[in-house]
Amino acid sequence: MAKPDLDAVLHGTLLGEGANNAQVAVLLADEHGQYVAANTFVCELTGYTRGQIVRFRAGELGADDASRGIYEKLMARKKMQGRKLVRCRDGSVVPCRYWGIPTTVASLPYFLLLLWATGAPVPAEG
Repeated sequence: MAKPDLDAVLHGTLLGEGANNAQVAVLLADEHGQYVAANTFVCELTGYTRGQIVRFRAGELGADDASRGIYEKLMARKKMQGRKLVRCRDGSVVPCRYWGIPTTVASLPYFLLLLWATGAPVPAEG
């Protein structure tokens, strides 16, 4: 029986813990656009729980047509960055910058989306 690569396990654990607690939103979507993972900051930014976020498909948190269409462009271009508007649970909208790239997890294709707020949330109209 082969010994586990303890350096790899430690690195993966530290990286995962670091990403989960980062002050930037980290989302992981599968090749069908379904969110499969979200870090703690995504929940703080949007007001959704992790369980609610993983029910969304990529683009569904976008607050306008351009923001909702980013995922399709990401899949076509394989790497993107820019600005988008994120719709929060309370209806407010947060302007964000994003960076999206394809990645591999357990030999399967995924897309990593990083978001960071560039301004204060704009309250919902009404």
